[in-house]
Amino acid sequence: MARLTYDDLYQVPLKDLGSAADDWKEMVDQLAQLATAARDGMVRKSEVARWEGVNAGVTRPFIRTTAEEFHDAHTQAKGIWSMLRDAHRDLTEIQKSLKRAIDVDAKKHSIQVSSDADGGVICKYVDRSGEQTKDTAAQTAYLQNFADRVASLVAQATEIDGSVTRALGKIHGNDSHDFGHATYESLDDVQRERTVQLAKKSLSLHESGEELSPTELAEFRTLMQGNAKDREFAVEFYRDMGAKDALRFEAQLAINASSGDDKTRLDLARSIQKDMGIALATATDPPSGKDNPHTSFREDRTYLGKAWINELKKVGLQPLGVGLDHGEPVGYQALASLLRYGTYDKAFLNPIAEELVKQEREGATWPVPNPHNGDLHFGLNLADEKSPGWDPMTGVLTAFGNSPDASTAFFNGSTGGGNSGLKRLDNLEFFLSDENGRKEWLPDKTSGLTDPDDASRVPAKQALGEALQSATTGRPYGDEGPLKPHTRAQADVFEGVVKEVGGDSGLVKHDGKLAAIAPHLGNMSAEYMYDIQRTFAGGDSSGYFENAGADANSKALSDERNLTKFLQATAEDPKAYAAIKHAQQAVTTEAIRDNISGIGEDSLAPTAERVVRPGATIASITAVGQGESIAAADDSLKKVQEYNQSLEERAKWIGRFAEMGANHIPLYGDFANWAYEDAQEAVLKHYTRDEEEVVQQIESDRKDFLDGEREKSALAIKQAFLDAARKENIPTAPGTTGAGAADDVFYSVNTGFSDGRTR
Repeated sequence: MARLTYDDLYQVPLKDLGSAADDWKEMVDQLAQLATAARDGMVRKSEVARWEGVNAGVTRPFIRTTAEEFHDAHTQAKGIWSMLRDAHRDLTEIQKSLKRAIDVDAKKHSIQVSSDADGGVICKYVDRSGEQTKDTAAQTAYLQNFADRVASLVAQATEIDGSVTRALGKIHGNDSHDFGHATYESLDDVQRERTVQLAKKSLSLHESGEELSPTELAEFRTLMQGNAKDREFAVEFYRDMGAKDALRFEAQLAINASSGDDKTRLDLARSIQKDMGIALATATDPPSGKDNPHTSFREDRTYLGKAWINELKKVGLQPLGVGLDHGEPVGYQALASLLRYGTYDKAFLNPIAEELVKQEREGATWPVPNPHNGDLHFGLNLADEKSPGWDPMTGVLTAFGNSPDASTAFFNGSTGGGNSGLKRLDNLEFFLSDENGRKEWLPDKTSGLTDPDDASRVPAKQALGEALQSATTGRPYGDEGPLKPHTRAQADVFEGVVKEVGGDSGLVKHDGKLAAIAPHLGNMSAEYMYDIQRTFAGGDSSGYFENAGADANSKALSDERNLTKFLQATAEDPKAYAAIKHAQQAVTTEAIRDNISGIGEDSLAPTAERVVRPGATIASITAVGQGESIAAADDSLKKVQEYNQSLEERAKWIGRFAEMGANHIPLYGDFANWAYEDAQEAVLKHYTRDEEEVVQQIESDRKDFLDGEREKSALAIKQAFLDAARKENIPTAPGTTGAGAADDVFYSVNTGFSDGRTR
């Protein structure tokens, strides 16, 4: 079969294919009538006819066979129509995507697209005269991504063309005297059959030390990539493969690709791993969003069934038999690399996570094979060479980072108790608490790692941070969309995190065992800034800070100064500090605006003083943490630079609060604009520090540094008050009530800052 090119896909008129599908639909309908007439007419009449003799013995079977052929002809025609219908639908969508890429994106970026002699895609930047331009690094990266996008569309179309060709051949069967051969209800059936065939061929080849050819592997990648989010395809693929073979195929593919020097094969395997993970998430997600009340998993084509899940549980702790001499990986290890991709339902993901917690609490370690051909970097996880994937808990935590509902439920849950032989322990405590001075959770708990502070454990810690952020915010990690109201369950997790970290803040300080999660704790603190400020204002009775959904209980946050210690330790990380600082300024700015709106002159100053005090306290607490971090750094100047840079990079936080006000109700127009611009400017102007001056202050007298931070906080918040007052048409000229209130705000911030230093 000739290779389909970019030009073919762009130029081919698909209208004729659609017309052919319509014609075959008519044929299907007519043959359905004939088959029905043959069955209900000829066959029924022949069966009741009073025929005798030789003729009767010949005629009845002949009529039955003829009727069966009409039925087979209808089935065959239906299969052909299904192939043409689905091919027309899918190719039309792909062609639309291609034309959108070429006619819109390529023109916008002055990219010229053409086919090479082998049918591949050539993309290059050209100027108006058609001459190729010299590209910047950013342009080169975009051009490569664009070329990959076009090539992927062509590959998908090529695979559809090939799948339909193979299917039509099997449906026809090359027998002109007999209808009724292979039966397919959709193109998905054909592609899934081919995908399973290639995976099982790979398993068979592995037994003799061979692998799929690059062409076959690329074909598998294209099939999986195009169908990973197709529910029926995903369910049937994993059901046909079975849990053990699916995981064994993935493990063999990952280990072979990562242990060699074939970059093309590694890139293909990495893409396959991602799409197999997305397909697994698709296959295990209940179509209705909830389980059947009578069985944990429905056995149908839209949901991976109970039998498969039970097989997975059996395989989870069993060696997969991938042919390694030592340290054969078990099922859960291979599974965890797939779980890194997609959004998983809690009914599927959480029991797996609880089983892993149980195993680790019982002292289990996960096998790590000996170096393969002297290569220390081979592994199961292809997404990150620093995290080879031998500890399945890291992959599960990454899955929680992508699956907020599951993550929230998990960190509100527990393991042990009953007849398990383990005492009941909250899952959050397992990851964050000490048990008799010993950490319950050891990141990357494998037989190959013995040093608990080994740098290779950092990816596991970062995965924990991602999971906690997902659990407390209700959004997948990395989602920078609008803030969402918190549920009671999400707030419960945040309270628990504050309690655990605040009770042992050394864990997340600059040199703490879990310092890697500090940036995530900073993001969480920013999202809960309404609750945090309300806590420092004295609780709900203050009335100055609205609830953003279910509020985090103020008493739970402030017990034993946990909140103070939590924020101070978290602020030792520059990224966390920046997120907290921007959120604090945004919420303070919003609270000022809300509480002085329409207020009388006599109440203006005292109200403003009380409103700004919590923000000042938070500014003080985080400044102490910042000072501790700078003082302890090997290169203090570089650390100050990191703080300044993080303030610039995380300015987005103010924008998110400005767009979504109290209770996360969108605020449009004037307020959103000035709040975003003025609050952001205040943070960058007042909190960005001169590096050398800060280092000198830290080295000579820490008090000078904190006094400087106090002054800057007072100026930033006073400016927020003045901006809000002007928007409310409150006079702020010298001698006016507004000007006096601004001075009182300045004084209140200084006092609140001092309170924060003594907490």
